[in-house]
Amino acid sequence: MTDGPVGPGGDAALALRLSITAHALTAARTLDALSTGFTLIAAAALAFAAVLGIAPLVAVAALTLCLALGLAAKWTAMRARFDRRLLTMLAAHARSGTLSTHVFDSVMIELQVLPRAKAGRDWLLRCGRALRLPLRLGVLVTLQALLIAGAGCSALLA
Repeated sequence: MTDGPVGPGGDAALALRLSITAHALTAARTLDALSTGFTLIAAAALAFAAVLGIAPLVAVAALTLCLALGLAAKWTAMRARFDRRLLTMLAAHARSGTLSTHVFDSVMIELQVLPRAKAGRDWLLRCGRALRLPLRLGVLVTLQALLIAGAGCSALLA
């Protein structure tokens, strides 16, 4: 991709790639809501178990791990939201021909959001990495669901 304006209309292909990636990151919203629900269920179940004092150790461990995964999922969802908003803004700059990878990287390094080693990467690579966020979030949510199911089965069998 180019580092500056290609013409009066900017870089249409880059703008489209950035827009599509930003749109794909909206899938993280649903997964974030699901993870929040699982995290709240795990917290409530742990509180209930603490009050009653009768939860099996396996169930407590599964629910505690579910809480930890919920925190990781929340971080991943926050990162996906940040990337979505940033990519939407960058797509507008690419369409207008005002996007400069060098300036963007410099500002991100200055704000300590981007490590120096990642500066100058191709936008195709950046978009590909951003698209991993909803997948990672999906894995975390699936693990949360399995842990809650496992904790429930453990409690029922005890």
